[in-house]
Amino acid sequence: MRKSRSLTYAALLALSGAAALGAQTVQTAVPGTINYVEGQASIDGRSLSAKLDRNTRLAPDQTLSTKDGKVEMLLSPGVFVRQGSNSEIRLVSDRLVNPAIDVIRGDAIVEVDQKLKDARIDVLEHGATASLLKAGLYRFDSDQNRVAVIDGKVRVSQDGQSKEFGRGKQVAVNGEPLKTVSFDRKAEDDLYRWSSVRSGYLAQANEATARNIYLGYGPYWGAGWYWNPAFGAWSWLPGDGFFYSPFGYPFYSPGYAVYAPYRFGASPAFRSGFRGGVVNRGRVGGGVPARGLAAGPHGFRGRR
Repeated sequence: MRKSRSLTYAALLALSGAAALGAQTVQTAVPGTINYVEGQASIDGRSLSAKLDRNTRLAPDQTLSTKDGKVEMLLSPGVFVRQGSNSEIRLVSDRLVNPAIDVIRGDAIVEVDQKLKDARIDVLEHGATASLLKAGLYRFDSDQNRVAVIDGKVRVSQDGQSKEFGRGKQVAVNGEPLKTVSFDRKAEDDLYRWSSVRSGYLAQANEATARNIYLGYGPYWGAGWYWNPAFGAWSWLPGDGFFYSPFGYPFYSPGYAVYAPYRFGASPAFRSGFRGGVVNRGRVGGGVPARGLAAGPHGFRGRR
């Protein structure tokens, strides 16, 4: 991947300090921020309303639980955790450069639209640690002791063992030797479809936010999370170029908002086969080659 002017390790640290200062500088989301609630959910037994304010968040060692409901939680910029029904997640670390969660019960999908070289994203499950190494889509099923890579690459460590594997592979974290097996990446369930809908909705919020900043209607402090009151959600803005989510939706930086379609839908770049998970700076629809994974209806479809 070519280097971009997107958020670097140093910029992450600066953004972390800005978040700590709050209204005195800029207000942004931090890992553990709750971005959307549907149905029954709670933090340490305290019920969450579907009408969230921008500061609702999970603190380290607190537990986010669902019954008949789903929750979207933010980690580092460009990383979304989507929690299914009858599940439980604990926030282990809220550090921007190394957020970590523990999937205690039920299942979750983690969408990584941008993975910075110096950042680390860890998901714990039954004592195992899954380090997400690339942009992609990852599935964690605690009830089935399963870590699966729909797309991307992960390193799973447990009891002194370590195994790296990529798309279409999964391992059982049950105390036995780690062994990868294949699974059907095209299989969809309720949590997958809901995650796809949320990704599309947030792409709309991104387009609106990036366009407003481009036109001078809002402050801009670089890549990160921006609150969009019209959508009632935090929107992710890259620092440069534009990225595709694993579901094929584009996320634009303000400088590239002019390339975004005014009527939301698959962009010309998506229709012409732009590759996802990387920053693109070429003319939209111009077929500029980029290393990464090709977007498809079920997530990334690899063309190496």
